[in-house]
Parts: sequence; C-alpha cells; structure tokens
Amino acid sequence: MIKYLFLRKPTVFVIVLSLLLFLAAILILKPSHDRQHMETTKDLSKVSIINPEYKYFIKVFEGEDVNELKSADCYYSTEDKKEPIPENSSHTITFLYQNQRPGFVYYNKTMDIFHNKANNRLSLSKALEHRLKELIRITDLAIQKTYGRLLPWEEVKKIFPNMTIARVVDFRTGLSFTVQRRAGSSHADVQPLTAQDTAVMKEIYGGVWSWDRRAIILEVDGYRIASSMTGMPHGCGKIKDNNFDGHFCIHFLNSTTHTSGNVDKRHLEEILKAAGKLP
Repeated sequence: MIKYLFLRKPTVFVIVLSLLLFLAAILILKPSHDRQHMETTKDLSKVSIINPEYKYFIKVFEGEDVNELKSADCYYSTEDKKEPIPENSSHTITFLYQNQRPGFVYYNKTMDIFHNKANNRLSLSKALEHRLKELIRITDLAIQKTYGRLLPWEEVKKIFPNMTIARVVDFRTGLSFTVQRRAGSSHADVQPLTAQDTAVMKEIYGGVWSWDRRAIILEVDGYRIASSMTGMPHGCGKIKDNNFDGHFCIHFLNSTTHTSGNVDKRHLEEILKAAGKLP
C-alpha cells in the first residue's frame, strides 16, 4: 500500500524523503554539549606553566615551542563532571592568546586529569594532551635542574660524611667550586679543596670574606641538596695550599649552630630559596 502510494503520488514521497533528510541533518549538525564549550588554541601567543610545589618558578614557552599547539587538531571542551581534586595540587597552564586574552587549564599529575578552575574535567584532543604533557615534563625537568632537594641534616650527614668531596653551586650566580667536609656534628664544616676553589668562593662574595648567608646547591653522590653557606674562614683548616685559613659552614634543613644549638633563621631562609620554597 505504501509502495503504491509513493508510486501514485510522488509528491508525498518527496515530502517524506525531505523530512527524513531534514531530521538527519539536525542530528548531524546539532552541536553536542561538549562542542558548545569547545576551545581551540590556534591563536596562541605564549604558554606558561607553574608546578604546584614550586609556585615561584614560571616556565614560559613561545615561538617554535607553541607552534604545534596552533594546529587544527588541538582543542578541548568542558564536561559537566566535577572531580574531587585537592586544592593547590595541579599544574597551572596559562594560555596567552594574540589578543592578550588569557585562558587557564589545570593538570593534576597524580590523578592524570585536566580540569578547569571549578574542577570540571576537561576533554582534550589527543594532540593537545600529548603536547601539554610534554611541556609539563620540560617544566619539571627545568625545576630539578634549578633547585635542590630539601633534605634534613639527619639524612645529609649520611650522604655527605667526613672527608667526602662535593661541589658547591652558588644559587644566584651559578659559580661553583669543590669542597671537602672535614668536621661538624650539627652542620657541615668544609674547606675549599684547592687555591682555585678558594678564588671562586671569594669571587662569589664579591672579593670580600663575609658572614652573609647565601643559598647554594650541594652536589654530592648524585644528589642536589638545598643548603646555605657563610663566606668567612674561621677555626682550623687542615687542607694545605688552598689559600683558605680555616673552614666555613654549610647548613641544611634542621641544622643548628655550634654555640646556641638552634636553627639559624637566615640560613633557613637561604635553604628554602635554594629549594624553591621562597622567592
């Protein structure tokens, strides 16, 4: 009967077919909930990333580093689902577009979730997810190369026992020299190993010995340890021909002074700077 109706009345057939095509087009072209929240990164100018544990370190990417993020297959959308993400536990990724409009994306490495400020999950294209995770990896590697580990003296004295040779890297200038630990029960009493090492140390202090505390990184046995030194020779020193009359002190987390037995506040501040916990 239907076949007969279509054959006898082609106008009805055309109307029905047109209606079906119209409904199909609506289903195909109707934007999904995700598409309504679609964001692209084609107009990016810069990307900056902050690790939640090192809020004073900002890694900025621009030029060739962000070119891959401008491709058509880099986009993301916002989902309704909210995630139970702990506060201040995610990397902050800031997109700066050519019109100076900022955009913010967050990544929780432990949960492997991208989200917005309201903790809504973000759905990223594979290309964008891959590239952002690579930029986060580069950022975290730069942090490891910049700061030292915040290790307590109780651990450091086992890693850095008496007579051990280590390298001191000045946090501000990057200048470095070699030392040997010779003594010290509550912190490390060390001496420059050679006259050249003494010259570098004195250069770090502007050519004048000083009791000023300075943030340093102690490199020993594969460790990079956040620490603080003074620049004043004092006491005894037993390394010959190093042009250093005595020893100097290096403090670590939980180190105390010889006299008071207390933590030195200025040393602690410099240690925290070397660990990336203070600006």
